[in-house]
Amino acid sequence: MKKVLFPIALTGLLFFSSCSSDNKQAESESNQMPDSTVLVEDSATKKAKEILDFKFFYTIANLPSPMEMINAIYQNEVPFNKEMLNSPSNEEKYNTAYKKAVNYGIYGIDMAYAAFYGQNQDLLEYYSTTRKLSEKLNVQETFDTFTQRFRENADNKDSLVSMIDRAYAETDSYLRSNHRLEVAAHVLAGSIMEVQFLSIELMKNENPTKANAAIFEKIYNQKLYLENLISLFDELKKYQSSKTLQTQLIELKKSFDAVKSPADLNKATMAGLSTAVAKVRAEMIQ
Repeated sequence: MKKVLFPIALTGLLFFSSCSSDNKQAESESNQMPDSTVLVEDSATKKAKEILDFKFFYTIANLPSPMEMINAIYQNEVPFNKEMLNSPSNEEKYNTAYKKAVNYGIYGIDMAYAAFYGQNQDLLEYYSTTRKLSEKLNVQETFDTFTQRFRENADNKDSLVSMIDRAYAETDSYLRSNHRLEVAAHVLAGSIMEVQFLSIELMKNENPTKANAAIFEKIYNQKLYLENLISLFDELKKYQSSKTLQTQLIELKKSFDAVKSPADLNKATMAGLSTAVAKVRAEMIQ
């Protein structure tokens, strides 16, 4: 994974360095003696962008596809539970940029969950809801790329899951290439929180066995993704929504830190995680 990470991160760094160099050249052409204070501020801005870009790529590179967790739950024959999903009717009330972004991430996971279980009616409803949010976020062009194939493969679960995964990867790429890393980070946070919420809620009343041990291990490893998200939002704290979310994630991580190993996950500790995760998720979807 690290062999992939560093070339990607380096590309991001070179990109921002190139942009900064072009800006400085333009300043030199228009001002014979540019103000040194402006140059210092530009340098600081450039450095901040480099750190943010690196942390975002690091988080993505070290994050397994959310589909892995959903697939593991599906393969373990855990019954489908629509009641846990974020209701499509909530979409109308998401008017802030933050709520649109995190719920775009949440609805994407809900859509994939419905696809895995072959719940086509729910799948279409969540697709329509996600499409509306993509318009509000101005990323509908990337989303619409998959619309025709989505319709043509409505009865092919594997193809649908693959397309959902790719659609969100394309959205992430589009946001990053257009310098909208805060929005991309919020979408990512929504996706991670929904995977945590669904996996814990679906498994909290299950006894750990050899058959489901891998799922409990994946749940335990969620603390690593929280650490990466918290670090990522260090670079976005100038935005109040990001600062508030980071505070919530720090509190949530305390609950995960209390669990020392996958073997410590039982009905009691899972109940504690359930309460902590549900609290953060409730703030996102209200």
